[in-house]
Amino acid sequence: MTDVTAFNPHKEEDEGYLAAANGLSSLANPYPEATIRYRHWRSGWQVKNDETKLAESEGYKAATAGRRLEENPHPPGTIRYDDWQRGWHLRETETQRAARLGSTRAKA
Repeated sequence: MTDVTAFNPHKEEDEGYLAAANGLSSLANPYPEATIRYRHWRSGWQVKNDETKLAESEGYKAATAGRRLEENPHPPGTIRYDDWQRGWHLRETETQRAARLGSTRAKA
């Protein structure tokens, strides 16, 4: 077997995501502006920042409380309906990821 360093095409995006998860500002981006690495880091930071906002949504809280997707209280075709569903799906995705990784968060 050859000694090959694993290449992670999402390295900068993951770094930005983790930075946002740890409460760092977008100004903590270590890469020079106007570079692809800078944009990828910023993208990861923005994804986590958006997820954090969704975690405060009604849908996220409903999924945490064990409600089903079909229990969305808002009329279909409205922004509130879509926001509720995005929050609900985010929580379900987190729960599935936590279960795969054996995290205690899946039980929360």
